[in-house]
Amino acid sequence: MSATAKRKVLLMGKSGSGKTSMRSVIFQNYSARDTRRLGATIDVEQSAVRFLGSLVLNLWDCGGQNAFVDNYLTAQKDTIFANVAVLIYVFDITSTEWENDVRYFEEIISALRENSSDAGVWVLINKMDLVDKEDPKRKKYAERSEDIVKIDERVRSEMSDDGRRGGLRCFPTSIWDESLYKAWSSVIHTLIPNINLITAHLTYLRDICMAVEAVAFEAETFLVISKSGSPLDSNEAELDDQETRYGAGSLSKHRFEKISEIIKGFRKTCQRTGESFTGFEAKFDDCTVVLEPLTQNQFVLVVAADPIVESALIQYNIYHSQSHLAEFARKSVLDRKCGICRRNTELKYEVKDDDDPSVLAWDEAWDRLKQVNGRLNERISRVEIGD
Repeated sequence: MSATAKRKVLLMGKSGSGKTSMRSVIFQNYSARDTRRLGATIDVEQSAVRFLGSLVLNLWDCGGQNAFVDNYLTAQKDTIFANVAVLIYVFDITSTEWENDVRYFEEIISALRENSSDAGVWVLINKMDLVDKEDPKRKKYAERSEDIVKIDERVRSEMSDDGRRGGLRCFPTSIWDESLYKAWSSVIHTLIPNINLITAHLTYLRDICMAVEAVAFEAETFLVISKSGSPLDSNEAELDDQETRYGAGSLSKHRFEKISEIIKGFRKTCQRTGESFTGFEAKFDDCTVVLEPLTQNQFVLVVAADPIVESALIQYNIYHSQSHLAEFARKSVLDRKCGICRRNTELKYEVKDDDDPSVLAWDEAWDRLKQVNGRLNERISRVEIGD
């Protein structure tokens, strides 16, 4: 929306845990190999990252040397931990000073809960690529994530937490694979204004395309913003009717972060060769895949499993949805007629033609088109049976 939403994000962890490397891969298009030339963060580096035109992340990358951390917890405590939306805390899975690491973490969590009680906490246990070969079942990760959860529970108990404080989630990560995108997408998803409204429109777009799913990606970072139907990271029992009908439960659980990594890598190759990346489409025996710009700040990936669905139909529907979905980033009050927006209370909805039945809403027009397509398909079926 035109009224910019600002969210303060703390990126913390001991020196050498990989915080700045993560930030550079996600936001500055570094490859994992490129991060080898990065130096340690000195004190606090602040940067503003704009998402979707309406969300600005005030990212505070906090140096992890002991002297800096001690200062954050004393002289700078009120400044560092005030008005925080999210804390991303990074651990090095290979650290030989685990007890010292978690002691600092407990002090930081306590300071956060005192000053920003509603802040969400994402703990990224990093450098998993260095231990996966000797620990393929990730027992060490399980043990350390359990320690972290217990610390958070203890802090909550000491503060008489009533259950309304921000939650904590753990992710295993490595800058050398797609796991980094999964963790950061989870963070970003919780910060986006009007996320339920975006999801509702993606679900509608999916339905009119007769697709399995429609997924929105942020244009620069290619982090997942939202998807149609069931929530991100949902299990098979949470799938909606269309996802169940088209077999979404059999799709890879890691497909979104894999796509993020692949597209960012391919786009970087395009840049080196002087080409621009505008999207792609592919037709396989069992599915059709289209990736197109949805707005100035988003791409949408639509996957259809029905063999009668052509990529041209998907592109046509995406094209006609772009002008309405772009309103979310440009306007503080929606003025384009839409039944989905009318039923949703997240955004202010003032449309002068809303009571005029001769002016169709964006989704009502498509509902009529779907009815026409349904009657046409029924007639085609009758002709085929008659033959």
